[in-house]
Amino acid sequence: MKRSSFWIAVFGLSALAYVTPARADVVGPPPDECPAGTEGASCHGGPYCRPIECTSDAECGRGETCKDTPLCVSTINCAGLLPPDASPTDYDRAKIEGSCPNGNECAADATCKTQKVCVPAASSSSADSDAGCGCRLAPSASFEASLGALALGLGVAAFARRRQRAGAASRASRQRRA
Repeated sequence: MKRSSFWIAVFGLSALAYVTPARADVVGPPPDECPAGTEGASCHGGPYCRPIECTSDAECGRGETCKDTPLCVSTINCAGLLPPDASPTDYDRAKIEGSCPNGNECAADATCKTQKVCVPAASSSSADSDAGCGCRLAPSASFEASLGALALGLGVAAFARRRQRAGAASRASRQRRA
């Protein structure tokens, strides 16, 4: 075995020694459709629509306006595996079931509440429109993990290439002396 190959193998095996088993903590995808003024989300409680709360138009996306909107609100508990001293109610989130422009269209487990939310400017005149959700992409932790893995892989490759070049230069030096 070449000396550089030996060190690459040693380095690779030592990196594997620090790998821990993966722990699955997966939640399903967010819902495909949500009422205007909400966006899809997902947690340990399941998929749900959450309000896109605002206080002014400046907080909303392009083509959206901040408007008082009557929504059917219930609660979803997003707690997963909790530490012993944590309260599950700390993980309760507002779950939007739909719109309620007349104040009485909500299911038994939801209450009609008026909230300031970002809605598409075209539908701001009709609060009962469920045409769009003003959805936004949430940052992905798996993307950050992928970048970290890529950086580690590039570092290992650069180290291996450097070792390979150093070995080649050393051999060339010895051949010139001989």
